[in-house]
Amino acid sequence: MQHETDRIPVLSIVCPAFQEEEVLPLFHLELSTALAALEQPYDVEIVYVDDGSSDATLEVMRELALADERVRYLSLSRNFGHQAALTAGLAEARGDVVVSMDADLQHPPALLVELLSKWRQGADIVLTIREDDPQLSLFKRVTSRWFYRVMKLAGETDIRMAAADYRLMSRRAVDALLQLRETHRFLRGMVQWLGFPVAEIGYRPARRKAGVSKYSIHKMLSLAVDGILSFSRLPLRLALMLGAIALVAGLGLGCWAAVSLFSAGASGTAGLALVLASRHALGGSILICLGIVG
Repeated sequence: MQHETDRIPVLSIVCPAFQEEEVLPLFHLELSTALAALEQPYDVEIVYVDDGSSDATLEVMRELALADERVRYLSLSRNFGHQAALTAGLAEARGDVVVSMDADLQHPPALLVELLSKWRQGADIVLTIREDDPQLSLFKRVTSRWFYRVMKLAGETDIRMAAADYRLMSRRAVDALLQLRETHRFLRGMVQWLGFPVAEIGYRPARRKAGVSKYSIHKMLSLAVDGILSFSRLPLRLALMLGAIALVAGLGLGCWAAVSLFSAGASGTAGLALVLASRHALGGSILICLGIVG
């Protein structure tokens, strides 16, 4: 990666947070320690995003901004969700290189040295791959594996299993990502869809030092649905296939009803079959058109 020698590169750290008043001061302390250990000089900015918290998260961010000139913060009007908050932070970041990470300390800030090393070697995107975490519940581990298997079978984008939202992106990768205007955002897929050079680093998630996880089963299911619908043509192809099956069944049933009417005269069974055939053919045609338009 070539940089201008007369300018120190700007490093942006983007951290969305929701109801994290307890852990945020601890996270900022550990992040500051990791930044101080960087071998190369960077002009650092830390962008915190309050995702509509109802606790004192925003007040903590204000205090951090007063105490540390590197800190800026955004406050969303309500809880829009992790992916939207992360996108807002990326849009605000000014860095030549941008690192996104959660503020709950499960994404270890100490990895920054390795992430930046991969960037300097030429990678535009550096993914962190979460190692199997025995602290996670069996339900969460099993559903996560099945989600990525479904994505691999149904999707056209190769989404790396166990990739986290802890990642590094170059300026051009961030700019390209921000041009994608999806309302329901699945950033893990969108980032890998961009096609820029990718490197990977493994990590073991740390235990939370305060607070509790805000990712409920409902939020996990919502993210999974967004991922499948955003990065797979399977739902559209399914509509096309079902439409074709219904159309063929309707035509077959219609032919049988027509033959029965002409050979045996009018009958209630043949008339009913003809009505069903027309409905199958019409419904199948609509599904086919939906699949084609989609």
